[in-house]
Order: sequence, then C-alpha cells, then structure tokens
Amino acid sequence: MTYPLGSNRYGKIGVHLATVARDADRHTFTDIEVEVLLQGDFAPAHVDGVNADVLPTDTMRGTCTALARDGVDPVADYARRVAERLLEASPAARSVALEVVTTPWERLEVDGVGHDHAFRPAAGGQQVLWFSLERDGEGPVVEGGVRGLKVLKSTGSAFSGYPTDRYTTLPETRDRIMASTVEARWGTRDAAVDHAALAHAVPATFCARFATHDESESLQHTLHAMGSAVLEAHPEVTWIHFRMPNEHHNTADLAPYGLDNPNVVFVVAGPPSGLIEGTVHRPGVEVPARW
Repeated sequence: MTYPLGSNRYGKIGVHLATVARDADRHTFTDIEVEVLLQGDFAPAHVDGVNADVLPTDTMRGTCTALARDGVDPVADYARRVAERLLEASPAARSVALEVVTTPWERLEVDGVGHDHAFRPAAGGQQVLWFSLERDGEGPVVEGGVRGLKVLKSTGSAFSGYPTDRYTTLPETRDRIMASTVEARWGTRDAAVDHAALAHAVPATFCARFATHDESESLQHTLHAMGSAVLEAHPEVTWIHFRMPNEHHNTADLAPYGLDNPNVVFVVAGPPSGLIEGTVHRPGVEVPARW
C-alpha cells in the first residue's frame, strides 16, 4: 500500500559566506549564513524515487555563493536575487523561502580610529531576514529579526503577587536583576521598506524600553512594553514577536562566610530557566500563526 505524502520541502542549510567590499583601502566585511528551502510538486521523488524535478541542493549552495559576487548588502536584495534564480532553475517549485543570518562585525580601533581592514565581532546579536517568494504570488513576504541579543538590568524589575502551591520555592521580590537573550521577529506593511535600517532601529528601540521600564512587574510586563515601543516608533512595523528566556541571577548566601549580602553578589543560574514568548501587534493585523 502506498500512503499519501503530506506537506514537504527541501533545501540547503548552513551556507556560510563572507564578503569583502573593497572601497580603495577601506574595506567592509560581511558575514552571512543562508538557509534556502523549496516547496512544490516533489511527490515523485518521495513516492516513486524519481528525481527528475529535484534540483540538487548543491545547485542551491552554488547559487547563493555565485550571486554573492555582486554583493549581499542590502540583504533583502540579495535574498530576492537568490529566490528568483532558484524559481527559474526549479520549474517544479511553487515557492522558495530563505533565512539569512548576518553576524555583525565592527572595526578594530587603532589610536581611537577604526582600522581600514581589521575587525572583531560586534555586540547586539545576529540580524535575521526571512524572505519568501511564490511563483504566482503578488510579491515577496519579508520579515526582519534579531537573535542572540543579550540584555540585563541590575534593578527596576520585580516579581510578586503570583500564585503558589506546595512545590513553589521562589521568594517574592521587589528588586532583582532581569536578564535575557532576546530573539525577536517582526513584520512590516510593505516588503519594500528599508529592512537594513530596521535591523538596527528596531532593536535599538526595544532595548531602550527594556532599560527604562523600571516599573516592571515581570518579564512579561516588560516584553509588552518593548513591543509597544516598537509599534509607536516604527509605523512600518505591524507586529513583533519576542522569545525571551528569563536568565536568573540569584542572590548569593554569604552567611556561611560571616558576611551579609546587600544585593551585590549573585549566582548566575544555569538551566532550567523561564521562557517568555509574546506578540504585540496593531489592531486588526493578522499575525502569522507560527506560535
């Protein structure tokens, strides 16, 4: 008996590329990792072992690499070129989806001046762009994001008034360290907006609100404030989703050493940690049903 094939797709992951834009002696270094996935009529390959419509993933890797020759900045333009080329190369594909992760680098300073061609990893996490294109669709869907963005505030956060039962050991607090490694993803009104500018501006906005939300009653409370700040400051953004682990810093017990601890020494806890997710959106906006 042959069973029906459900949804399926295939592609290439981990295409890690670096480019150098050479403006005379002043260079710009870019570090990206690309994932590409095709979806379409690939049932014969699964059911009958017929590969006539299966574009090799080696071709996908080669396409990503070759098209980087003309630059990867802005990333949205590069993703469009790759997507269009792959739809051309794979007639059986109905759509293509790309994830492009940019790891930012900054110039090393020599005597207070950024060096022309020496770099180090920059703070602020990785910038992420998701690009999907349907063969017969109206246009691409483009979403921006960031992951691995570490934030911490040493006060201005509380957690109290929660329910407890026989297995609860967490004490209430009106003053604690709040820390997280933020993953965020956002959508826009128009795929043609300046995604490169938003990749810097949106994290700057929600990080500033994280810092100033000193009335925080929980990480949930601050997440909503961060999302609201983004929608207030960036009219082109229609929704933003956060995934934020609550990375605990517990007050160290110094009594065994004959010392008090006036909230200055903390034990950084490992797993497990709390995990908070939430989406903040404009009224009437349909948010992708991923979460």
